[in-house]
Order: sequence, then C-alpha cells, then structure tokens
Amino acid sequence: MGRAIYDLIITILYIPYICIILFRKILNKEHKSKFKEKILFNNARRPNGYLFWFHAVSLGEFNSILPFIDFYLKKDENFKFLITTTTLSSYNEYKKKFRDSNRVFHQFLPYDFRLLINNFLKNWRPDIVLFVDSEIWPNFIFEIKKKKLPFILFNGRITKKTFKKWFFFKNFSYNLFNSFSLCVSSNKETAEYLKLLKAKNIKYFGNIKFCQSFENKTKNSTDQFNLLTNKKTWCALSTHQDEELFCANVHKLIQKSKKNVTTIIIPRHIDRINKIHSNLKKLDLNVQIKNENDSIHEDAQIVLVNYYGSTLKYLDHFKQIFVGKSLVSKLKNVGGQNPIDAAKMGCKIYHGPYVYNFQEIYDYLDHNNFAEKIESVENLAEKLIVNFEKNSKQNFEEIEKINIYSRQIFDNVIREYDKFIK
Repeated sequence: MGRAIYDLIITILYIPYICIILFRKILNKEHKSKFKEKILFNNARRPNGYLFWFHAVSLGEFNSILPFIDFYLKKDENFKFLITTTTLSSYNEYKKKFRDSNRVFHQFLPYDFRLLINNFLKNWRPDIVLFVDSEIWPNFIFEIKKKKLPFILFNGRITKKTFKKWFFFKNFSYNLFNSFSLCVSSNKETAEYLKLLKAKNIKYFGNIKFCQSFENKTKNSTDQFNLLTNKKTWCALSTHQDEELFCANVHKLIQKSKKNVTTIIIPRHIDRINKIHSNLKKLDLNVQIKNENDSIHEDAQIVLVNYYGSTLKYLDHFKQIFVGKSLVSKLKNVGGQNPIDAAKMGCKIYHGPYVYNFQEIYDYLDHNNFAEKIESVENLAEKLIVNFEKNSKQNFEEIEKINIYSRQIFDNVIREYDKFIK
C-alpha cells in the first residue's frame, strides 16, 4: 500500500467519520463544542516560545506524559506545550490538571486528512513532536517529516498483531517508521519490531508509565470511606466481562470465614454498569452502584464504581488489588491492564494468567513480590484472607525499589530528549 492509496481510503472515509463524531456528540461521548476540532478547520493561536507537541490518545497516555511536562515546565519558562488527545475523559483530566495554566494548551487531534493536518500544523507550528504509545497516523507522520521537525515515538508499543499488519505493507511501513528521529520503546518486544520496521535510533529503558508521580492526586475527602474502617476490603480494578462475576464469587467464598468483607469493583467500561449490577444481584448480594459524590452504604457487600478518574483514590485506601482483563481470554497475545499505578501506591497485586499487553511489567512485579498470579476463585480468596490477617501494604524498602527504578527510566529518557531540544 502506497501513500496515494492510503490518501484515497482516508478521503472516502472522511464523511462517514464526520457522521460518527456527530452521532457520538448526540450520545454525549464528544465535547459539545470542541468536537469540531476533529473534523473541521480551526484557527488556533500559537503561543510565543518553544512549543512541545505531545499526542496522547486517551487518559492512560495522557497521565504518562505528565511527569515530563512538569519537568520541562520547571526547566524553562519559555517552554510551552500543546497536548492533543482523542477522548473526552483525557480532555476532562487536562482541565483538572492545567485549568489555570497559560503555558499548556489542548486540542482534539484532527482526522488524518491532509487538508486538516496542514491547517493544524500551520496554526500551531510545533518545535518538537512526541507521539505516545501506539499512535501511528501516516499522513500526520509524513507531513511532520516534511517539516524536518524533531519527531519522537514516546513509550512506543507494537504488539505482534499490529506488527504483522504493518509488515504486510513493508515499503509503506519502512518509510513511516523511519520518519521518527527517536523511538523510545515501552518493552523489548516493541524494540525488536521497530528494528524490523526500519525505525532508527531505538532506545529501551523500561516502561515510561513507571515514571508517573501521584503527588497531590489523592487529597480527596475520606468521608466516603469512613464506614469501611473496620471492614476487610479489597478492590478489583479495570474488570472486563465475566470478571465481575468472578470477583463476586470470590467475595461469597471469603464471606464464609470473614463476615465483614466489602468488595470494590471498578469496571473498565462503566457503560456496562447496569448489566453488571443485574448479574451480581442474582447471586443474592447487596450491590451498590456508587456515583462520584456518594458515600459507601454500610450494608453494601459489593460496590460498583460508576465514574472515571477515581482509581488513585481507591488505591490509596485499599491495598489488596486484583487487576482485570487478565482472566477473560484464552487466546495468545492478548490480555492484561496496566498494574503500575497499584504497584507505585504500595498495593499487593493479583492477576490472572493473561497479561500479554504488559508482560514485562508483570514479570518485574512478580519477580519482586509486588504481584502474584491467580488461576481460580479459591486461589484468590485464599490469598486475600491470608493478607487480611497481616499488613498487605508493601513496606518502604519495596516501594523505594520501584521509585529508584522509575527514576532511572525518567533520567535516561530526559537525557535522550534533551538532545533534540534546541
């Protein structure tokens, strides 16, 4: 596939894409006014100074870039930042973090259509570009390359499945991945795939998400948790279909020996919340759907968290954590959610056998006794009961070990970035 064919496909899909965005707006899944930034020309005004442009598709990627933005904000007042994302949740988090900043700006990423791209680049004129994770948009990449800008793949991630797709169009992909000035890989597997795709200047230091700082992020009211002070409480994080039932059965098994147990479940996708609630009620359990400002009911056995952005607060209070998407598939090369937040908050982590998406991270955490693999309801219930009887929070030395590892990653990445900042 050449660029001309890709351009043709993008042009044909432009009108359907507009229709999808408008439909999502009706469903309140897009911003009521800023949605236009994805599909129409804009007249953004570039700030004076040296402009970093970070593209981070969603909330996880957005959070991963914050330590680096904070570092460069402090380093030079002349540094300004543009963050592009595609999801509403990431924009809402941007507002919380940078509401009062006159140096950090946001725009939703336009569709990968040349006319929109040229309008975007003409408006913003970035001095350095960083694309996060697996965000590979060919027209954007080729147009950035034309302008000879320093161009970094930030915490790049390529799975075996996506590699096969790119490798099927070898020449097109070679030109694409060769456009990056620097590729900082999130894992060793991606580094190998990048070599095969003819990328240059490939570096691997560890997953950049380890660098995230939680300073001032958990200073929320603890009133919602007061009723749980004397209860045995554990939390299931980023659960997917069927994992909520698994956790409910774990709860019922624990209840046979621990009467005062409460299970917190934070689904990965809260649009499933009513279905989850209905399924768990069938197990004769008292299930509460908790919205953001609700207190936890005294008689709630299972608490379903029905809002985003709460994870760190729960990790700060409850130190036994099951991380989801690790029991849901028996297929190879799938599975797993990011456990780094839980590890850095000093939690004991449990996970199923399917963690391919974050395999190196789980290997590190398992090896250092931050995490354990579980395979059954009985297995997880037994481990939770044992740790209820002792302090399940990791000790200072173990947390400090992760902090040192994170600092090494951060310092190495900054050293590489500084080579491109003029």
